[in-house]
Amino acid sequence: MLSKEEAKQLRIDFWSKLSDQMEKMKNPFGSKVNWMNYNTGFNHLYFRMEADEEGCRLCIDIQFPDPGVREVFYEQFQEFSNILEGKFKDLKWYPTFEHWNGKEISRIAIEKNDCNLNRREDWDKMHLFLKLNFAKLDAFWCEFDEVFKGLK
Repeated sequence: MLSKEEAKQLRIDFWSKLSDQMEKMKNPFGSKVNWMNYNTGFNHLYFRMEADEEGCRLCIDIQFPDPGVREVFYEQFQEFSNILEGKFKDLKWYPTFEHWNGKEISRIAIEKNDCNLNRREDWDKMHLFLKLNFAKLDAFWCEFDEVFKGLK
């Protein structure tokens, strides 16, 4: 069992190592990708990476406070389900998801479950999974973000 400080340091080391690797990442237009604070153009639409003892995930979190707006955005992503599912293996669709902060959101996620943040030997495959899938999500967003901007 890890102490609180050891667990904190592991998380810091994991994300720092990933950050170093993501520094080199460019989007399809050749621009640097700000993966940590990815600008979707919407205040309540986030592309997030998560890692813990259960694995790692790349998530599209739709967090609009108005449930109707959240549903419209979720349905728009569903319109692209063939494209998204062609890019991502085993995509999970959650029209209603309870976020760790207690808020109800909608989430679309790709997960890798055969790894653990607390095992440094798993980090390479977790980083690879997150990097490759984030690049695919960024490419999707560069191509289709204008459709979503039409929802404003």
